[in-house]
Amino acid sequence: MPKSTLTDEFIEPFLLATVHVLNVQAQVEAKPGKTQPKQASQVMSCDVSGVIAVISEKYSGSMIICFPEKTFLKIVSSMLGETYSEVNKDILDGAGELTNMIFGQAKIVLNQNGHTIQTALPTVVSGKNHDLSANGKGASVVIPFESQAGNFFLELGISEAA
Repeated sequence: MPKSTLTDEFIEPFLLATVHVLNVQAQVEAKPGKTQPKQASQVMSCDVSGVIAVISEKYSGSMIICFPEKTFLKIVSSMLGETYSEVNKDILDGAGELTNMIFGQAKIVLNQNGHTIQTALPTVVSGKNHDLSANGKGASVVIPFESQAGNFFLELGISEAA
């Protein structure tokens, strides 16, 4: 059975990167809430999500950043300097860019600590109230964030190979 690698030392770079990227790219101050284990029955209902694989020699899993539509529209409007009132394919790239930047910053810190995480490309999922789960064989954690743009979630699911 693979063991979970979701220690504070592993989660913290993702939290700090999320706060930093949203502040710099969208002038949005995000505050992380309490990190919680994701329950098997828990549904993280989102409208726009960025998903990226977290893979190294020792780990596999993913990171998901999950936005309600209103929150995503406020963040992407601030990022692009225009007001958007509906999600369309022209602005969905913003979710991929945020996902990539958050992952990239967390990856730098984790790799400095010997984790050897590989580069990956994000995928964007959109659609009212979709539900995704981080694909790790171990436990997943959910970190809620509050911001003036609205609430959103980050989910990490990482497993260590046996």
